[in-house]
Amino acid sequence: MKFIFHFLRLIRFPNLAIIALTQYAIRFGIIYPFLQQADLDLFLSESLFGMIVAATVLIAASGYIINDYFDVKLDHVNKPKQMVIGKSISRRQAMFLHTIVNAVGIGLAAYVAVKIEHPMLVLFQLVSAGLLWFYSVSFKKQILIGNVIIAALTALVPFTAGYYEIAVMYDHLSVDATVKSIEADSLRSLLFSIQYLLYWVIGYSAFASLLTLIREIIKDCEDIEGDKAFECKTLPIVHGIPAAKKVASYLIAFLLILITFLEFMQANSGDWISFGYFLILISLPLIWVMIKLRKAKEKKHFFVISQVIKVLMLIGILYTGLIYLF
Repeated sequence: MKFIFHFLRLIRFPNLAIIALTQYAIRFGIIYPFLQQADLDLFLSESLFGMIVAATVLIAASGYIINDYFDVKLDHVNKPKQMVIGKSISRRQAMFLHTIVNAVGIGLAAYVAVKIEHPMLVLFQLVSAGLLWFYSVSFKKQILIGNVIIAALTALVPFTAGYYEIAVMYDHLSVDATVKSIEADSLRSLLFSIQYLLYWVIGYSAFASLLTLIREIIKDCEDIEGDKAFECKTLPIVHGIPAAKKVASYLIAFLLILITFLEFMQANSGDWISFGYFLILISLPLIWVMIKLRKAKEKKHFFVISQVIKVLMLIGILYTGLIYLF
């Protein structure tokens, strides 16, 4: 029982739950309501979609394991109380668990990709697994490269959930158009709708990616002492904490501009519920983050800001509930 508890700590179970929630939120909060409006139903079966979610979660879990495997000495300085490998789980056990979890995740993804006749889609999971390995070994110690990789992998979580469904949807509609002789105008309208739906998915992915990049830079500021001891070349180490804070602030400002543009569109269309949601729960907290970031000096300050950004990511996911309801 203790081993299971320590294993769940090792794989960051709450983070994995958020990953699963994100993918189901995209499916039922964005894609499903959209299809209902077009008198269509979900095209990817629940079992196959569940396998995609499981594959994503397992590959993320294997990434956490291998990251901690290579970071034993670093974590001993940065977060000694949170260490699992070397204390509760041996390095040999960790490597074995990483291999098994990774293989099962890729296997599930490959099965779904072949089943829906899009075998190349397994590249999403293969590339993710490869990047997580090289991130742990090398990339995380290089200026901004590791941050960008984690941001890109975060973007893949909502994007994968949407793209699998859209790929199957496109195939079905194309077959229906051929068999049932759907009029060209109707088919063009449906395909345009799919493209519009993909824009929503990309928008969510971009939001998650930018927030993650900001959070990764702030976490580097938080962990600067431990990273220095092991000759990591993170942004705050190479150019200093003030420069890292400035880059993070610019990214927050850029994200705020994008969200303000979205809020303008919501207000213009009379969607005051969405407008209020974004203004009160996302824009204002982001402004608070920017103000606090300028004043941040100690490790605990950066930790609090990092946790607030994590909550903002969850709030962004929960917005799909509004889409589903209204």
